[in-house]
Amino acid sequence: MSTMLAQAPFAANHSLFFAVRPAEEERARIGDLIASLRIGGVPMRLDRLHITTLSLVLNDVLPDGLAQEATEIAASIRMPAFRVIFDRLVGGNRSALLLPSEPLEALRMFRERLGFALMRAGIAFEQSGRFTPHVTLLYGGQPMPEIEIEPISWLVEDFVLIDSFIGETKHVEVGRWPLRS
Repeated sequence: MSTMLAQAPFAANHSLFFAVRPAEEERARIGDLIASLRIGGVPMRLDRLHITTLSLVLNDVLPDGLAQEATEIAASIRMPAFRVIFDRLVGGNRSALLLPSEPLEALRMFRERLGFALMRAGIAFEQSGRFTPHVTLLYGGQPMPEIEIEPISWLVEDFVLIDSFIGETKHVEVGRWPLRS
């Protein structure tokens, strides 16, 4: 007689994070830049381009109710739209990134407001290291020196909460909120 063990259903790992996304016109410009790179690697799909501002879950099981709590907090954020400018490109063994030459102070301030609101609500988030705003262009590829590029800039008018299904290259937009004073 054989005995079959009951197996728990597979629980996909997630990354749940707040981000800002480039405007459509700038996504196209970034797409042209990605296409011009000759360093190999796997290009980021244009609909997935973003700047991560705060991560609530990194490659783990998504706790019940966390996304809903986070959406309620996000709806309370007040801040006017702001501009971001990226004018440097760097490539390493793991990825190629767009970086800014100058600090993105308004983005940092937005991140702080969101972080304080989450803390007041008792929602934990990843706080490791220094915040280095960037847009990932591709994964893998050959290293390349940091170079200056024609600036890529857009007005950030809203922000999103994204549920990334690890290993599935799938992003689900949980919510989107306009920036407003």
